[in-house]
Amino acid sequence: MDYYVLARELMSLKSGIKHIQFDRTMSKLNQGGLFVLNYLVDHQKTAYPKDLSKSMVVSTARIATILNHLEKDDFITRTTDPKDNRQIIVKLTEKGNKYIQKQRNEMLENVVKMLECLGPEDALAYIRIQKKLINNIYNEKNN
Repeated sequence: MDYYVLARELMSLKSGIKHIQFDRTMSKLNQGGLFVLNYLVDHQKTAYPKDLSKSMVVSTARIATILNHLEKDDFITRTTDPKDNRQIIVKLTEKGNKYIQKQRNEMLENVVKMLECLGPEDALAYIRIQKKLINNIYNEKNN
């Protein structure tokens, strides 16, 4: 099997996928402010900026810019950590929580439509393959 031929075909397919709503929504939720809001939902609605920086693999300056925008929109608040005055705690507001839940629900609907298009057998195969890729990439990074 020529994996280079397959890789070229996959790259060609991926360049056209940006036109599919599911992929655009998924990409949006993994970038910038939406990533931060998702992170907060998954981490008891609080985090330190340094943890956000590590998780997003971006500079703390980039995180500060994102947090400024989110705070301006009343999606988060920043307060001093009572245990350590040098640390800032980022907290998800009710408005931010409602917004990110709406975004997540929209994504869920798009994913359901995509899986329905595949049909039951291919949908299960797609999930199986995604898990395999994620597990292999995770294992490579940690070895």
